[in-house]
Amino acid sequence: LLSSPSLSASLVLGSFGSAPASTTTLFNIALSAEEVEAAKQVAKPVRYGKLPEIHHIFGAEPGSPPRVISVFFALAVLATLPVVLGAWALVGGNAGHVGAALSAAPVSHGLFFGSLVAMEGVFAMYYVSWRLFEVLPLAGVVGAVAFVSGSKALSEVQARRVRGER
Repeated sequence: LLSSPSLSASLVLGSFGSAPASTTTLFNIALSAEEVEAAKQVAKPVRYGKLPEIHHIFGAEPGSPPRVISVFFALAVLATLPVVLGAWALVGGNAGHVGAALSAAPVSHGLFFGSLVAMEGVFAMYYVSWRLFEVLPLAGVVGAVAFVSGSKALSEVQARRVRGER
């Protein structure tokens, strides 16, 4: 680098065809011996050295929403219950078959209803105090019980419908 007085930077454009290449000089760089020596003596940064201590500032624990909002939404959910029961009666729901269902498959119907209630309890505990990683395993177990027992309970309901006992 130090043998020539300067370096020349050029842009060369060529092609594979018969057209001649284009060469354009962009700029010249002149380096002195002092600049080269100064570049060699730059101190390397410390990569694995001791760093200053970090002081973390943690935010306050998240709290529950105001009681008024919780009561409002609880009442809104409870207000839908008469609507659901009315729609069920409108489409032909028959509470008289509860005894037949429980006598034909008491375990599957009982477990299914119990798993629905248990899942609501899990959601309530999550709202009140539990953290997500406390809820997920329990919700998985309760959901699996609801899936298996629900499929058995629906099989029993289908068997009654096939027999014409709707």
